[in-house]
Amino acid sequence: MAASKYPSPEARQNLTAVASRPRVPRANAVLVPIQEKVIAEIGHELGNFFHKLYYWADFLQDKPARQSADATAVQMLERTIRNLEDFLKVSLEYFHPTQLSCMRMGAAELVDALLVQLRAQLNGTPVSIADAGDWRDGGVMVDPGRFSQALGVAVRQLVDQVGGESTLAIAIRRASRDGHAGLEVYLRLNRPSEAPALLRTGAAGMAWAVAEKIVLLHGGELLESTIDTEAKSVTLFLPLDPS
Repeated sequence: MAASKYPSPEARQNLTAVASRPRVPRANAVLVPIQEKVIAEIGHELGNFFHKLYYWADFLQDKPARQSADATAVQMLERTIRNLEDFLKVSLEYFHPTQLSCMRMGAAELVDALLVQLRAQLNGTPVSIADAGDWRDGGVMVDPGRFSQALGVAVRQLVDQVGGESTLAIAIRRASRDGHAGLEVYLRLNRPSEAPALLRTGAAGMAWAVAEKIVLLHGGELLESTIDTEAKSVTLFLPLDPS
């Protein structure tokens, strides 16, 4: 494609300062940090989308000499519009009120469902499991449909980064948050493969935000962290039902 006078449409702003901003304690503090982070991400992604739309629209108006370059620009414009549509749909889902219809499920049944999802998508990636065994007699209250949605997002977050040399370590144990006993599942992906930046979409980030919201409404916690360049992790915590 011919050189353009316009800045690259893939340039992205750095949100590190926003994400690491100290939080001020307040009422309902559990909900506020996630909402602030999500609103910041929505504003950031919308800015990126409109920057790309202007770039490719202006590029087409310049009428490049080569027809192949023109066709490529049209494809990029169409892809940007599709990605924007997906991003807006998931963003609306985040802000839409979520109704839960919970039932009691055995903790072992829930963990088995998670492991089945993982193994079905790992394609032979080595998996090690450390099971403390102190959680198996417990139960959790979950909305099966909503929680399955959140689990699917958590699984994809790791599976999408599996590479040829990756390994997955899983630790399952009884833990506590704020004095409440619960089930904790820790997933650590070693030697992840980073997807090319062009293949990442804002909708994927918002899908994670929706999953965080669903788990939070269950009284639990869904966390993602980058340990270093050689490992990434996802931690799921759900309170155990005392009945």
